[in-house]
Amino acid sequence: MLALSGKIVTFDPQRPVIEEGVLYVGDGTIAAVSDRRDQAPAGFADTKPIDLDGVLYPGLIDLHSHILYNLRTLWAPGRAEPYTSHNQWPDADTYSQEITAPARVWSKSPAAREVLAYAEAKAIAGGTTAIQGAPGTTRPYEGFLVRNVDNETFGTGKDRVSQSALTLEPEDLERRAEKMRDGDTFVYHLAEGTSPKLLDEFADVAEAGCLRERLVAIHGTALGGEQFGRWSAHPGSLVWSPFSNLWLYRATTDVAGAHAAGIRVCLGSDWGPSGSKNVLGELKVADLWNRQHLDRAFSDRQLCEMVTANPADALGWEGRTGRLRPGLEADVLVVEDRTEDPYRNLIESTERDVRLVLVGGKARFGRTPLMRAAAAEAIEPIPQAGRGRSISLAGGPDAMSWRSVVETLEAVRADPQAALAAADRARARGQEPFELIPDMPAGRLDRAADMSNVVLPPLDTFRHDAAFFHALERDRAPILDGLLDGLSSYYRSR
Repeated sequence: MLALSGKIVTFDPQRPVIEEGVLYVGDGTIAAVSDRRDQAPAGFADTKPIDLDGVLYPGLIDLHSHILYNLRTLWAPGRAEPYTSHNQWPDADTYSQEITAPARVWSKSPAAREVLAYAEAKAIAGGTTAIQGAPGTTRPYEGFLVRNVDNETFGTGKDRVSQSALTLEPEDLERRAEKMRDGDTFVYHLAEGTSPKLLDEFADVAEAGCLRERLVAIHGTALGGEQFGRWSAHPGSLVWSPFSNLWLYRATTDVAGAHAAGIRVCLGSDWGPSGSKNVLGELKVADLWNRQHLDRAFSDRQLCEMVTANPADALGWEGRTGRLRPGLEADVLVVEDRTEDPYRNLIESTERDVRLVLVGGKARFGRTPLMRAAAAEAIEPIPQAGRGRSISLAGGPDAMSWRSVVETLEAVRADPQAALAAADRARARGQEPFELIPDMPAGRLDRAADMSNVVLPPLDTFRHDAAFFHALERDRAPILDGLLDGLSSYYRSR
């Protein structure tokens, strides 16, 4: 049992902020949320509160990613003109060799589990406790550190979320519509780009009966008032990934129009090649765009809801996560208390401000003294996240240490062919290795067919650092054309 003391931002309309509160955690769930002056609830009389010296929020939910590809940093498309459709950039000269081929190696190498562990650690370093976009696997997998939206069952054994990053045929959409009528959630990449031709994808979705409350549409950059108006009869949710949109298309979704039509807006970081490093970083992109281009259509609280309450509600998880209230899973993010307004505080927080992250009541990442105080199991230093940070991989299906995760990945990077050969030998012996199934377009397969000279890029850093912002400069990112010049200001003097 744990008692965590600090300012608590609940996202519960009954009591949204408790200036001096205590969050009580027992058996992985929130037992009580109280004022510090109140009597401790039953069973916690002898539990001394841990003074976190920070602000407690629900753990962040990243509703759009592609985990397999998050070991790398930004990919430069090598052109100045923006793309107009998601069908174009996979045909870029460098895409298959720089993105598809490495993903194939990671997927089939003996380091497949380590790939997931590293990508999830990169996410949790930014306060993420649940992430969408896990690759398919040859055997069941529910994650080491954070909840995988596509596989999470909360112990029920019932997976109620399906997804597709690829455009589906009408008959497939009709099957998804039937499942939504039974209460399932469908996460679907829809109309990504600016070409009017992409509206055909929306027409197919509408014709199949998928414009429902349980549809979670990712991107929707080609959609406008007419489409949002049609959806408003049974409004669902839209996932906004402004960084990736601007990086590839120099345009982003009309989220103000979607919101006006009653459609719930959530945030997603997308993936390493064209996205933020985590959804905490994407929150800053949303804030910057909201201030500079949307005339502050969204309040600070509404922006913060895009990574907490909104995605939980979109998934049908409102009784599980997304808020801090009794009975919900104890998925908790604690950051430095730097700004008086609690919502502005979250928006302006960076990876350096993350003090502690709990998933299901277990301390998984944070400052080492707080990890110890929260009784984290088998903590280890994690240099990739900065000095004084620790991680706990305890409880995963395989015993592994953070050191072994990094060493295994670096061994594959050093000799990809040897790793693939070792996996082939295991299959020849009749073993069934754990493998990943890529979920993104392969591009020009002929350009990735020769795996003898594949080069795996360096493992990405966990923070939005100088190298990241250098890649955003106008001469290096001509498609972006300086639209995010103000983003680095959130990270100065950190």
